[in-house]
Amino acid sequence: MKDKIFGVLQRVERSFMLPIALLPVAGLLLGIGSSFTNPTTIETYNLGGIISEGGVLYTILDIMSRTGSAVFDNLALLFAMGVAIGMAKKEKEVAALSGAIAYLVMNTAISVLIMAKGGVEEMAENSTTSALGITTLQMGVFWGIIVGLGVAALHNKFYKIELPQVLSFFGGTRFVPIVCTVVYLIVGIVMFYL
Repeated sequence: MKDKIFGVLQRVERSFMLPIALLPVAGLLLGIGSSFTNPTTIETYNLGGIISEGGVLYTILDIMSRTGSAVFDNLALLFAMGVAIGMAKKEKEVAALSGAIAYLVMNTAISVLIMAKGGVEEMAENSTTSALGITTLQMGVFWGIIVGLGVAALHNKFYKIELPQVLSFFGGTRFVPIVCTVVYLIVGIVMFYL
């Protein structure tokens, strides 16, 4: 029993490593790019002759800053996919796709409920955010991890499912994104009310 629990915890730990491995590179890109495109830095160190807005070097540094920021802005999605990959037993690419789909479906369900309740203005202050252009609740990386774990559990249970011959096209790995869509639609609705 103890060994089984330890084994599961090791798999969870390994599944976190994929998205976490991106953070140092994203941090360097964001830090260097933001530092050298900051007007105060340019003025303080007299870099205006080398780095000017619209110039080649400024553009490269701005690209670095924005690409690093893109990773940090979408950490929850990266964790949803990374944890699903790490915890899936087989067919890991299907788990990754299902993690992304589940994350998007959950946030879209929440977004529709926010709009139905009167929009962002009617929500508590600082309780909403935008994730991939979808207005949703501020749930952070934790919910990406929860999505990844749930998707992995659904994936491991259903990736070998055999449906009746009429529906056989939707069986096996094709069933996983379908079941994740339905489950995370419900999870999104429940999360809004929690």
